[in-house]
Amino acid sequence: MDLTCKPKQRPDYRLEQLDDELLLYHPSQTVIMYCNPSASLIWQLCDGERAVEEIITLLSTAYEQPSEAIAAEITSTLAQFHQHRAIEYVGQEDSRKSG
Repeated sequence: MDLTCKPKQRPDYRLEQLDDELLLYHPSQTVIMYCNPSASLIWQLCDGERAVEEIITLLSTAYEQPSEAIAAEITSTLAQFHQHRAIEYVGQEDSRKSG
């Protein structure tokens, strides 16, 4: 994954809390993704302004985990979001190629 790309939420996706679970879904699609608190935070940081490397830096300074582990979790979560078409990458013509 190119760490300089900027992930952006697709507009129709929603993150909702249902009981004790966080669910990311598109109202007209049948795919629902369970999100843990880390994935929820990553989702919120996908604003199309921050590059992946900036998201990694932000979360690495906020949490006391090895930065390699945080980077791996972020890139894995972004790959899942991208696979389910919940995010796109700003400035890339074919966002499906970047995941």
